[in-house]
Amino acid sequence: MKVYFYVAYPYYFPHFLPISKVFTKKGHEVTYILSTKQNSQNMQDIAKENNLNYIFGEEILFDKQADVIFFANPYEKAKELKAITVFLEHGIGAKSTSFFSSIEYFDIYIAEGIQKYNRVKNLYPEHEYKLALVGFSKFDEIVNFKKSQKDELFKKYGLDKNKKTILYAPTFFPSSIEKMADDFPNEFKEYNIWIKPHYLTYERKKYKNHLKKFKIWEQYKNCTILPLSEYNLVPFLATSDVMISDESSAMFEFASLNKPVISNQYFKLRWSYYLMPWKLTKRIDQSKAKYRTILDTANSYEETLKYTKEALENPSKLESKRLAFAKDICGEIDGKVSERIYDVVKERLNDLRSSQ
Repeated sequence: MKVYFYVAYPYYFPHFLPISKVFTKKGHEVTYILSTKQNSQNMQDIAKENNLNYIFGEEILFDKQADVIFFANPYEKAKELKAITVFLEHGIGAKSTSFFSSIEYFDIYIAEGIQKYNRVKNLYPEHEYKLALVGFSKFDEIVNFKKSQKDELFKKYGLDKNKKTILYAPTFFPSSIEKMADDFPNEFKEYNIWIKPHYLTYERKKYKNHLKKFKIWEQYKNCTILPLSEYNLVPFLATSDVMISDESSAMFEFASLNKPVISNQYFKLRWSYYLMPWKLTKRIDQSKAKYRTILDTANSYEETLKYTKEALENPSKLESKRLAFAKDICGEIDGKVSERIYDVVKERLNDLRSSQ
């Protein structure tokens, strides 16, 4: 097979890399098609770091050379492609998006867990044959994460590997960053703190106040603001004990690893959202409401501090709920998701070739 992975944003790499490793190991030709609409240098650096064969330009998708093309965005033009097209959503969180309807554009639609599988099947029963219930490819790297990798990471940023670690991974909007206190790291001076900004926080001028807050926090020795080059959240999911977030899909990923999450529900909103509050309700996928029982919901900064301290002292508080929902949300977490995706694609390609 000749296989393309279309990377519209740098944060798609963690989902694609485990899959492409399997295809490469099986002897197939893999090429990453990088969008020119984002930070090209950052994309190129990531591709080089991972020794990938890559080309810039969306137009390459239409060269009719690929047998299979992977997407992580709802790319409507996929309907025009001759290759087998595969879609896997780049997150599993609480944002309402157009991703469900994108099953119409693709030949194979990856569902991580039974929750998404059933919801998409009920919404689009005529496309049920496209669904593949396989799990979340991003987790393959976490399952196989080594202690030596953790040691290297903590040494790189000068943090104490023997201390518990807090990960604050906010999304770009709606975000709690500006509502957090300037001395936040000082509240947890006996712990390590990773701050993992969203890619778009670095890229868009409208989020400049987020960066101002990070500059204040980085003055504390126990706090590391991760740079744009740290595109992959996986090592920080693997090495952290507690996560604080707001509406990032990563909080459901972290909770599915049976680790405690504090979900900040106090946001700095754009003026249009204050004037039209229904816009926020529309943006947040209400179907995920039942899953919030696996999170500690903080409605103020004071509650964030309270729940984080409780989670550090008693991480098992919501364990039974996290374990009960993990498979439902993310599917089988066994380090073999990419292998299953490979099998699904190979079977579909064999069926197509035998029918010609």
